[in-house]
Amino acid sequence: MHYNIIYYENNAYEIITDIAIHHFQNKDGSINKNVLGMFVNEYKADRVLQKEHKFLICKKIEEAQIVE
Repeated sequence: MHYNIIYYENNAYEIITDIAIHHFQNKDGSINKNVLGMFVNEYKADRVLQKEHKFLICKKIEEAQIVE
């Protein structure tokens, strides 16, 4: 069972990991999207959500399909 699930824009996402935002901040306070993208790619995730002072690295849970 998946207990680390978050819903965003009518989609369910499994939270793979979370990490503090400050790990990806440049000196001017902006987010280094290239480094964040490499981190997401390493976890084979496909979405980053923000909650409080953390990034949630997530993977979309696909809807079940009925096979006849």
